Amino acid sequence: MKLFNLHRKSVYVLYQNQLCSFSTLVIAIVVLLTLILPCYVIWCINPGGLWDNYRLVYEQPKVDFTYRYLFLAEIKRPEGNGNEIITCSSFEGYNGQTGEREECNSIKVVTDDGNMDGRLDRLSVSVSFNLPEESEGMMSYTFYFFLDAELKSSCYFSVPAFISLSKVMPPVRPFASGTIQHLGLLKSSQSVALQCPFLLRNTKSHFNHNYFPTVNFTSIEEFLPDSILDKIETFNAAHFHFDQQRIHWKRDGSGEVSIGIDLQIGDESSHRTAILYSTSLWQKVAQFWVQYFSVLLVFLWIGEKIKDWLFESFTLRAMEVAPWKGKYD
Repeated sequence: MKLFNLHRKSVYVLYQNQLCSFSTLVIAIVVLLTLILPCYVIWCINPGGLWDNYRLVYEQPKVDFTYRYLFLAEIKRPEGNGNEIITCSSFEGYNGQTGEREECNSIKVVTDDGNMDGRLDRLSVSVSFNLPEESEGMMSYTFYFFLDAELKSSCYFSVPAFISLSKVMPPVRPFASGTIQHLGLLKSSQSVALQCPFLLRNTKSHFNHNYFPTVNFTSIEEFLPDSILDKIETFNAAHFHFDQQRIHWKRDGSGEVSIGIDLQIGDESSHRTAILYSTSLWQKVAQFWVQYFSVLLVFLWIGEKIKDWLFESFTLRAMEVAPWKGKYD
């Protein structure tokens, strides 16, 4: 009758010696090397360190248009009459310094949430105005607005979002009438990685929102985008900005000029943008443990084989004890 293996168990042998002996010292060294060498192997595989200090997260910020904007256009007058300024804004301080001028016809905002997830995928903002009589056309223009932008994937952040065009020259100068549309992406810019709080350390990156134009601004220059952007970059770890990809424009005979920004949130395919975060202590522990444990298993096996060879070849002296023999004697 043919027999089959139904179960098996390892037969083990004990090797005993005094605590203060050469054999004990050698075995202690083997055990220590078994535990330490996996760290060295991981370090060689990842020269940058045993864990990542930073992690890149792709997420779609939640943005909202808050109707905080400013538009400024330089209009060329007939020869010898200099240039004229057409401007409009939502800021009381600026309007007070420019004589309460509201020379824009309208500001148009179009939003699009294509996948219906409650987050905007695209935002289009345009401003239009009529050229003054006897003017030759627009020579340059400045247009900016603010957005409320929130990040929530790792922890909550309210990140500054400043979309601006600073003293842009039209495709044709002077630009008499027509539409100019700037198309681009909402991109993140960071000076340092964002820090989220974690257990045993309640530290979080903070953002300064004191860059908004106020009635306390004493000069027109403080309302210009370069000045505002400088404040945002100086006092904040990160902000969102407009990354222009292309321009669409056309001329017509309507006498009206329309300047617009078509903003796509994040990447063209995923609508996400890259945000750099600092790795927390527990994330570092998790990264290290996964790598360490996988390498440790190999070294534990090698260490057991080395100890078997040392005792079986009598390289190390020890008393051999076989506990299982007593059961069958």
